[in-house]
Amino acid sequence: WRRLGIPRRLKLDNWLIASTGGHLGPTVRLCLALGVTVVFIPFAEPWRNGTVEQYNDTFDKRFFRSERFRDLGHLMRRMAAFERFHGAHHRYAALKGATPDEAARRASFRPRLPDPAFEVPERLPRRGRIEFIRLVRSDRLLRVLRREIELDEAFVHEYVTATLDLARQELTVHHRGRRIAVRRFRITG
Repeated sequence: WRRLGIPRRLKLDNWLIASTGGHLGPTVRLCLALGVTVVFIPFAEPWRNGTVEQYNDTFDKRFFRSERFRDLGHLMRRMAAFERFHGAHHRYAALKGATPDEAARRASFRPRLPDPAFEVPERLPRRGRIEFIRLVRSDRLLRVLRREIELDEAFVHEYVTATLDLARQELTVHHRGRRIAVRRFRITG
């Protein structure tokens, strides 16, 4: 983000939660400290982050696996060259056929950069929002950070968005834009 800028929202796969035993680790702390809303997509639905997945596939096949690197410095220089080439030449349907560079110019994009002295906080900030998009299964349980909330039968096989407000320590659940539940949700860490 020191080069590309800080996003307003960041969609993440759930491996971050799974790999930390259900806790919110350094990536989430980084986002919240910089004012980024973290959005966890539904489990096992990588297409929800399709543009990122497409870039990762391109990066892997056309760059990372296509050459050998002498050392970390060589990798970093070649990666910067690949990113410049990709930004200028790779077109995305999500950008209406434009390259990332063309889309940025069209939008007059000016990145918001972090302060050079910024460091990831050791503890979870007490402000910010985290969203969890979840499919409610037949057991009617909404699972968020190792906790369960039982929902009404009407929400079975429907998607809901649970928004955790860290300042208020509150989880609000929405279905199709309508609030369906609010729970106290204390976070430690």
